[in-house]
Amino acid sequence: MNPAPLALPPAASDPEALLAEVVASGWPRLLVPRAQGGEGADPTEVADALRRLASRHPAAGWVAWSQALVIEALLKSANVAVREHVLPDLMTGERAGAVSWAPSLGVGLPPMPVQAQPLERGWHLSGRLEQVLNLQWAGHVVLCPVWFASPDSRPPRMGWTLLRSEEDGLRQVPHNSRPWMRQAACGSLHLERVYFREDELLADQGDTLSASLLVLDQTLRAALWAGALT
Repeated sequence: MNPAPLALPPAASDPEALLAEVVASGWPRLLVPRAQGGEGADPTEVADALRRLASRHPAAGWVAWSQALVIEALLKSANVAVREHVLPDLMTGERAGAVSWAPSLGVGLPPMPVQAQPLERGWHLSGRLEQVLNLQWAGHVVLCPVWFASPDSRPPRMGWTLLRSEEDGLRQVPHNSRPWMRQAACGSLHLERVYFREDELLADQGDTLSASLLVLDQTLRAALWAGALT
């Protein structure tokens, strides 16, 4: 008879409990400047905190990593209204921050942008995001790269927006092939004519924000793997 698998504690098997554990550790507040209600920790403190989380449970590290990239995007965005509306919920765990920066060994690659179809005061988005982490059923926002085709001779451009889990046209497909994917609420996200308004755009010219996210990703990814390997 094969031995029964070891029972995981709730925070190691339930994505919602795992996010609650990440928030209870104080992780999101470390990333936010004091002027905006956080702790304003330096990069060394941030990396050490993530290493400790990942050493307890690797999936907790990936949930924290995903939350961190969405928070960083808000902090670097010029859209103050969106930041003030969403950031408090990310800090308290009322909403999860989901991102599709591929969580593979080494340096992650930014996701392929979805396509934007222009409307009078916004866009319809269509496409697919792969390996999206932290797709919590209780509610999340997804950091989504967008490819804007230009109707005239101007070159196309890439931008970023946040999409709420309750938007029409969003469909998520869970990835349960590996335990950590299930525990970190990983899946693919299908977008079919998802509407978002022009005042919800995080970054119109997305290269600068992409560069900031890449720098943070490199710092956090090293701490993640160091924690997971211990």
